[in-house]
Amino acid sequence: MHVLVTGATGFVGGALVPRLLADGYEVTCLVRDPGRLRAPWRDDVRVVQGRVEDAQAVLRAADGAAAAYYLVHGMGGSTRDLVARERQAAAGFRDGVDLAGVRRVVYLGGLVDEARLSTTSVHLYARQQAGVELRQGPVPVTELRAGIVLGAGSASFDLLLAAARLPVQLDPPWAASLTQPIALEDLLELLLVVLDDPWADGQVLDVGGPEVLTYAELLHRTRQELGARELVRLRVPYLPPEAVATAAAVAAGIPPALALGLLPSAREDAVVRDGGRCRQRYPWTSMTGLTDALAAADPRRVPRAS
Repeated sequence: MHVLVTGATGFVGGALVPRLLADGYEVTCLVRDPGRLRAPWRDDVRVVQGRVEDAQAVLRAADGAAAAYYLVHGMGGSTRDLVARERQAAAGFRDGVDLAGVRRVVYLGGLVDEARLSTTSVHLYARQQAGVELRQGPVPVTELRAGIVLGAGSASFDLLLAAARLPVQLDPPWAASLTQPIALEDLLELLLVVLDDPWADGQVLDVGGPEVLTYAELLHRTRQELGARELVRLRVPYLPPEAVATAAAVAAGIPPALALGLLPSAREDAVVRDGGRCRQRYPWTSMTGLTDALAAADPRRVPRAS
């Protein structure tokens, strides 16, 4: 099968492409800047330069493809007009794959509470709206919604790791929010398995690992598993989001604008809410426990995605 991958220069896309190649898929990557695609598998894929919001570029890249992965999002910059930009990008991609005759789209979104969209973070709302836009077209869409992906190079994981290694562990109110992180390898397995399953057409599926815990508990476990010192914790009733985002971004080595967009999402529970339909369908997946997931994600052992 010929597959189009967008977001191949990113964390998940860069890990997914070699898995697709190993399984015998022919892969085309649509990228804005081919110079950023410096992965070892670069010469094993067809590379097309273009942007997902440009339907004609998507059409060129998707020529002959039976399926396409939509793994891009606009959180690398400001949150201003983020929802509109995400919808515009998804609409361009949707129209392009339709023109190309693609038969299935797989989209990686974020865990969001549909009952509380009016109060959700801009980041999560934008991801949800991108999925809505993709489904406006005739090509069936499978949307997997994930929270924190545990893997070196994931922005959320890098922020978690930076917070776990701060000399003083802050304890903001959102530390009590629940999270259900998923191991990178488990997410990759799901992205692959839905590609060949007709049942997955049109499905919106929440995905997460086997453990649900608070962000405070996740920080504690991360310190334990990765060998960081257990430090003094201070309960801080309020910190300006800009200050938290900037400090975490500096520690994690990621753009402050990205951290500012992600941190407000931590105020909400990021857990599977659909009764675990994905695990019921694919019971052999999403079984990696937090200890093993953190060990595999240890950046001292796993190189950062290019």
